Amino acid sequence: MGLLPTALALIDTAAHNTSWDDLWVSEADDDLLTLHHDNNNNDLIHDCLNFSLTQATQPHIYQVKYVAYGIMLPVLVCVGVLGDVLNLVVLTRPNMTGVAYIYMRGYAAASLFALLCAIPFTQRVLMVESGRWSHYYIAAFHAHIVLYFGNSCIGIGVLMLLALTVERFISVCYPAEARNLCGETRAHLTVCVIPVTTFLLNSPYLFLAHVVSCRSDTGVLVHMKEVNKWLVDSLWFQGYKWVLEVSFKLIPAIILFYLNIRIIRTYKAVCEKRRKMTSKVSGEQRRQFAEESRLMFLLGGTSTLFFVCMTPMIVLSVTIHHAWRNSLAFEVFRAVANVLEVTNFAVTFYIYCLFSKDFRETFLRTLRSAKENSMGASFLGSVSGLKEAIRPP
Repeated sequence: MGLLPTALALIDTAAHNTSWDDLWVSEADDDLLTLHHDNNNNDLIHDCLNFSLTQATQPHIYQVKYVAYGIMLPVLVCVGVLGDVLNLVVLTRPNMTGVAYIYMRGYAAASLFALLCAIPFTQRVLMVESGRWSHYYIAAFHAHIVLYFGNSCIGIGVLMLLALTVERFISVCYPAEARNLCGETRAHLTVCVIPVTTFLLNSPYLFLAHVVSCRSDTGVLVHMKEVNKWLVDSLWFQGYKWVLEVSFKLIPAIILFYLNIRIIRTYKAVCEKRRKMTSKVSGEQRRQFAEESRLMFLLGGTSTLFFVCMTPMIVLSVTIHHAWRNSLAFEVFRAVANVLEVTNFAVTFYIYCLFSKDFRETFLRTLRSAKENSMGASFLGSVSGLKEAIRPP
């Protein structure tokens, strides 16, 4: 199987111009927000003047953002969170053992957290907020944590999918080496190393912005996120972002495409060899061949989904330009790329159910078991209540 990301547009793919955060929160641009020093207050407190929402001046662009991030994205997040929770429930059942399921669990957890990071963004769009918070810690959370954590989870998902595909490639194309190279110990170690490495590589995003405190025209103290231009505009950060995009999107997409072609070709050759060597196929062998075929469809389907959903974001990352930010066509393309990226995280559970018989049967058994336990508990509770009601005084 080969699932995995892609996700949310939490990825700040071009300074603060391509991030979801830039889509919904005014980044203290000169034409939107002017900060003036207030001699009557602390040096860290300013007056917030001349603030105007982007949607007021460019309603057509705001409408695109609202439809994409305020309507479509919440639906995808709800569907995806439900699917990833069910993924984790099914993949932790006792019968779901094996190296592949270790990577699947890692991907499901990464995609779940990545989708959860989209909730603050969708909330802002639905509430038509302007990037102002009354509590400092909420503003600090948006300035330092959300983008960093979301990007990291997306990267973890990509690497989990890549690790899973490599494991399937070795198992199918080099079965003699699979026992030594694809053991459970190595898989658990890989699943532990991937998150640590990814969080470290994304650590510069912790310093992408800071919190600015200011007073509104009514005298209320508010806190806003302001991008650190000394970091965003630096040459090393621009190069860093390109390296990150290539490492977590372009290269994995190319590797997945190549490995899946090799896997499918080798699997077809193995199936043909089996048919020639076996004159009479038993019912058990026929079922085994059918399940292996479904697994190949599962691997190919999830990898194809990743490639299709990530390609627009890769194009967006390498073609982004600040002068296009007010272009309606560019905003539509960016919205489509971001929604597709989230879609990749949101539908993996349903792909598993469609292509994997073991996964589907385990899910149905889990549902039946939960229903029976619930009905049993309800019945016992009703009997206990009835006994209490008819018990003589």
